[in-house]
Amino acid sequence: MPWHQCWSKMKINMKLLPIKAHYFLLFAGTAPILPFLPVYARQQGFSDAGIGIIYTILPFIGLIMKTASGAISDWLRIHRGMFLSAIVICALGFFSIYFTPAVPQKPNNELAHARLDCNGSSTFFSYCISQDKCGHNDFLNSIVDNYTVNCQVRCGTDEEDTGKICDAWNVSSSCQNSEFNFTASTNLFDNDRGDRCTYFPISNVTAAGKEVIEPTCPALSTVNCSLLCDDGSFMNYLGAPLTIPPSTYDELLSYHQFWIYLVCFIVAWCGLAITVVMSDTICFKLLGAEGNKYGEQRLFGSVGWGLLVVVAGGLIDYASLGRPEKDYTPAFVLSLAILFLDLLAATRLEVEGSERRTGTAGSVARLICEPRIVLFILCCIVVGISTGILWTFQLLLVEDIAFKWDCHFGALKLLQGLIMGVQCFGGELPFFFLSGWFIKKLGHVHAMSLVIAVFGIRFILYYTLANPWLFLPVELLNGFTFGIFYATMTSYASHVAPSGTEATMQGIVGAAFEGIGIATGGFVGGSLYFSVGGSKTFLYTGIFNLICTVLHVVLQILLSTFRPQSTPAGGSSSPVGYMPPSDSMRPVTANDADAEEDF
Repeated sequence: MPWHQCWSKMKINMKLLPIKAHYFLLFAGTAPILPFLPVYARQQGFSDAGIGIIYTILPFIGLIMKTASGAISDWLRIHRGMFLSAIVICALGFFSIYFTPAVPQKPNNELAHARLDCNGSSTFFSYCISQDKCGHNDFLNSIVDNYTVNCQVRCGTDEEDTGKICDAWNVSSSCQNSEFNFTASTNLFDNDRGDRCTYFPISNVTAAGKEVIEPTCPALSTVNCSLLCDDGSFMNYLGAPLTIPPSTYDELLSYHQFWIYLVCFIVAWCGLAITVVMSDTICFKLLGAEGNKYGEQRLFGSVGWGLLVVVAGGLIDYASLGRPEKDYTPAFVLSLAILFLDLLAATRLEVEGSERRTGTAGSVARLICEPRIVLFILCCIVVGISTGILWTFQLLLVEDIAFKWDCHFGALKLLQGLIMGVQCFGGELPFFFLSGWFIKKLGHVHAMSLVIAVFGIRFILYYTLANPWLFLPVELLNGFTFGIFYATMTSYASHVAPSGTEATMQGIVGAAFEGIGIATGGFVGGSLYFSVGGSKTFLYTGIFNLICTVLHVVLQILLSTFRPQSTPAGGSSSPVGYMPPSDSMRPVTANDADAEEDF
């Protein structure tokens, strides 16, 4: 083939270049923040159950916004204004999360236990552990200057050395009761560490109304005591479970920090939900009869996501060196900058269509009452449940397994970024590219069965993992569970939508997936994660998916047997196909021949 013919084959379609750039920048801009928000929320003081509540509320908000924005845009023909405004709202919403305050920590009412040692030169608390605990010294390593903690101390008077200590401090009257109570101050910066033991010098004590500065004893005296200190992190270091509000749902709602975080997240989520609906609607309008090439446009979003999630993970780890907590500043700044570039790229898109609106609200309502379409929407919900659990709790599971495998696992954010990268480059990207071929060969019915089955296998594999690095090969399955699924969902919605209602249909299937499905997944996943742990949460969800796969196949067989589909006007029927039953609902064109394998 002559070189000029090869070049003509490879020529870039300039009309589609802006939508490719938009997908790349949109997902590149959300990648530094969105996948890390569950672990960021945990660091901000939210419990796993609290995170589950947040990810239950958000998709319901997304359901409303997707459905409403699609319908309003179609009715008022304001796709461009809705689209550009949503990008701005998305960018500002995600960046505002950075400024939300953390939920305050408070000392636990449960007492910690330590040994009080008093000798001729000093008095100190000694705390020993039988084996190394993961991150045990992180709190002490974070102290860089004098830091005094005050503790209420209770020691038993039945121990022989208690009386000696009371006599040495000249507070014998406080030892007459069954307990020896006093307050003590210790400078945590002056600690001394030995073999699995840490020693904290006591600078002064107050007992029976008398203050003793630099208390000492003539001879070594040791007594076991219980402590209640005014620093929750120190109590946690001493082995007392640290209460991180909210521990109950009622307590969660009482903190204004929760509401600030939730409002900012809702703003960001609404912007993202509307942007996705508008993006897919615009993409299919630009493609026209070549709707099977949707995956070839959407894969650029996977490229952006995969690149930036790895970069963000590495930057977070680098910015957090020497700190007890992760510093997410680079991620938020990077996200804001890229989404601003996306806004500029989006202004180059030809958004408004010129086609006549033939569909009505009634035609859409009749369409979504068809049994096969109802079953399709139910499948979207099932996939949404699994996706909601995956998006919300996968990185929490990675953290749990990583620290169980290696207490000093130092490349956590890098690994989490690589996981997201493999999902994109090894999974989504090639399968988005091949999605048109898959859907053409399998049809929407078999493609959906495959997606749900692979989800079940993927989650069961998570249950078996003990080495966190083994997450990487498993993430290749994301090509089926997201790449094939998302192309199937959006192309089906675009194909069956009556003319002029494309955004409405995209909003409906998107609401089923991200609204009902992901919301249910967030709630159920939060409850399961809190009660049975991360690994069993994914095991149970995997079994649920395999059961749903069998049910889907059986129901399709029953539909084919008792409700055989009619041959659409202007085309031939397909053994796995479905066309709208009424010609008045959507005029059949010559282009429909390429999509007769529809659900």
